[in-house]
Amino acid sequence: MKQSDNVSKAAGGTASDWRVVLQGLPIFAGFADADIDKLAAAAQGRMMRKDETLIRTGDPGAFMMIVLAGEVRVMLTAASGRQQIVNTLGPGAVIGEIALFDGQPRTADVVAATKGRLLTIERVAMQRLIEEDAKLALRVIEMLCTRLRNTMVQLESMLFQDVASRLAASLISLSKGNPKRLDMTQAALGTLIGASREIVNKRLRQLERDGAVALSPGRVVILDEALLAEQGYPRPLQV
Repeated sequence: MKQSDNVSKAAGGTASDWRVVLQGLPIFAGFADADIDKLAAAAQGRMMRKDETLIRTGDPGAFMMIVLAGEVRVMLTAASGRQQIVNTLGPGAVIGEIALFDGQPRTADVVAATKGRLLTIERVAMQRLIEEDAKLALRVIEMLCTRLRNTMVQLESMLFQDVASRLAASLISLSKGNPKRLDMTQAALGTLIGASREIVNKRLRQLERDGAVALSPGRVVILDEALLAEQGYPRPLQV
């Protein structure tokens, strides 16, 4: 059974359901069964309404969210007030795990793109568990180090890969856990990979001609992930 299937079935909401969800998340892969039981006991389910603002930029990092059903959008707001969608996340996505441990203010808005259900773990509950169990604290540190290593890999990609490779890698990464559909503008993709909207448009058009993606306003649908992952990109642009 896929992780997304487990997440959907758990949308009803019991501690045993939360245990199944948490066990299926890569972020908790190194945790012992007893640790998962403690986290499941501390978790709470809640409904979300379409267009509901779940997290605002600047909010304290008081909890972590796991999407059980539905989709959410991660958005950045410019000084002018203009908002940019930088990611769309579906069932199984984990949001706010770093702020959960350091308590620092949120750096983005998270808005419900659809109705759905969330699982939350409060920071105070996590702190209590860590204070009670030093081994759990070590596993949390290991988890955060893994997240940091993944971030470093992404940074290395940004520094040393060309635009086409960064775009293909980002499309694959962003589509994980989603129905191979990204509701993002080309400008937002450009911001994410450090390229202009015009360059992103040209590369996406090339990918569309190759049959790797299908494009519509504000949306990229991944048709062939294997083709995206091939090392054949970059290729000469057709302009």
